Amino acid sequence: MEYQKCLVELDEILRHLSEEELMKIPYDVKQAIKEEKDKQYKWYYDKSKKLNEQDLDRKTIAMLSYLNMEYLLNEEQKAYMEKLHEINEEKCEEKKKEKYDSDDLFKNKIKNYDSVALIEIKKNKWHEKIITFLKKILNITESDKSGKIKNNKH
Repeated sequence: MEYQKCLVELDEILRHLSEEELMKIPYDVKQAIKEEKDKQYKWYYDKSKKLNEQDLDRKTIAMLSYLNMEYLLNEEQKAYMEKLHEINEEKCEEKKKEKYDSDDLFKNKIKNYDSVALIEIKKNKWHEKIITFLKKILNITESDKSGKIKNNKH
């Protein structure tokens, strides 16, 4: 989503803050949000849902998180949030490490071929195929060693 559209979502969320919380955000920051937002895009805060249930763009969440850390939280809350961000970052790095670990990268590609037996596929040469075809048509069997044509008429 475009930056200006995210500012629309951010401005709408800020309108639902208490007056006390809204006063913590500097006037010039709020004014910049209002001036830079997309004037055509409409987004409405659903009062029946909590903030985390709103359909927010990831960029909007990042901007909201920044405003929260920078202006709304006290020092103790900031320290807690920073620690939480560190823990989440570590978890993300662990997942990446597991996913792209060079030791495990090709482990799933190795297959067990112990139970697979090779089967020889005989391909008849073109002249052998013709002879077999003619034998079938002329009704010559393997047991007929003389090579004579059997007469099916009795």
